[in-house]
Amino acid sequence: MDAVVSVEGLVKRYGQTEAVRDVSFSIAETEAFGYLGPNGAGKTTTIRCILGLIKPTAGSIRIHGHALPDDLNNALADVGYLPGEFALWPSMTGRECLDYLGNLHPHAPARASELLDRFELSAVELDRQIRLYSRGMKQKIGIVQAFQHEPKLVVLDEPTEGLDPMMKERFVDLLAEHRARGGAALLSSHILSEVERATDRVGVLKNGRLVRVGPTEDLTGDRVRHCTVVLKSEPSSLEALRLPGLSWTQQDGAARTLHFDYTGDMEPLVRALSSMHVEEFLAEPESLSEAFFDIFESEQA
Repeated sequence: MDAVVSVEGLVKRYGQTEAVRDVSFSIAETEAFGYLGPNGAGKTTTIRCILGLIKPTAGSIRIHGHALPDDLNNALADVGYLPGEFALWPSMTGRECLDYLGNLHPHAPARASELLDRFELSAVELDRQIRLYSRGMKQKIGIVQAFQHEPKLVVLDEPTEGLDPMMKERFVDLLAEHRARGGAALLSSHILSEVERATDRVGVLKNGRLVRVGPTEDLTGDRVRHCTVVLKSEPSSLEALRLPGLSWTQQDGAARTLHFDYTGDMEPLVRALSSMHVEEFLAEPESLSEAFFDIFESEQA
């Protein structure tokens, strides 16, 4: 697939401080790319460079084949953006804010009405001043304005901040629909479970440097599995479970329920358990949250 976003050797310095160091990645059509890292890692600086809001010190950026900053207007013509600190004009109503932001975009806000219904922004609420809105209400306005023009690329910085669980689910569904229509996404979020559900690939940023890029499932699928085994009766021996990659985490007093972590090929483990009269067996892959912190702590910046 053609790259919707291509970042090569991106560097951004503020005086002697290097906020982003030699960052390179791409995002393909219909792909959702998760951008992970703690506060101050350089995520928002990268996003601002991609959107032409700040000028990189070095490197190249292309969006839909258009080079920044020379072809900025064409590059951003099919982009929707939700910043991490989404601010609105407090004396304006929600409707006035959406109308104003809609008029700034080169494409008509064709999905505005549908999205307002989906995120339960009623006519009464839209006619209230922003200063009376909750954090979640403002965030819903932000999501609507990012998607209402049917952009080919959405850049989303902490998109579900302040949303209740139902609205978070609707956002995840919206992002899936966006991709099904051929759209791509760059998603930066601290909610790692959300990134795990919504993205194909992730990049992990540490102190301005991209320390890992790869498929989201690769960060978890071949890593530690947290296993629970319930046996039909207390075993006479656990010798069969002396396997490479197995480490005990807990063994209940009755000895019928076993808890351990396992890394590696599952076939030896399944073969060992087949002789132990298993009643129940659960193997849960390590979560993205665990994998992220493992990666983050092991990488040298």
